[in-house]
Amino acid sequence: MFRGGRGHGKLPAVPRILVIDDEQTVALMIRRALEEDHEVTVEHSALGAVDRIARGERYDALIADLNLADGDAIWIRDELRRIDPALPSRLLVLTGGASTKAGQAFLEEPGVRWLQKPFRARELQERLEEVLGKT
Repeated sequence: MFRGGRGHGKLPAVPRILVIDDEQTVALMIRRALEEDHEVTVEHSALGAVDRIARGERYDALIADLNLADGDAIWIRDELRRIDPALPSRLLVLTGGASTKAGQAFLEEPGVRWLQKPFRARELQERLEEVLGKT
């Protein structure tokens, strides 16, 4: 994936990341950890995030909290699959612990990438590189 660069060559595209977290402090911390090497957009609502995707906004990866005030990462994954079956593979789920059987089962599904809170910036970057296919 490339964007037209300055001058005569092309620069590699900066990965676009959508962070979905209803805790503003957590979202800000994630943005700060990633913004040097990524274009980061923050959405504080599951519904708002899915609406962005449905309207045609495209991201190289999505980072979503497992539990949000207006939905959860399970619902987000299912909606992403409905929009484009390839999109769920771009999802990284953050969790402070799955408090329901459905949440636990979701995290155990093959292909679901997740990261336990609290985490260090380096751990987040490494898991994101997996989602982006860089490792």
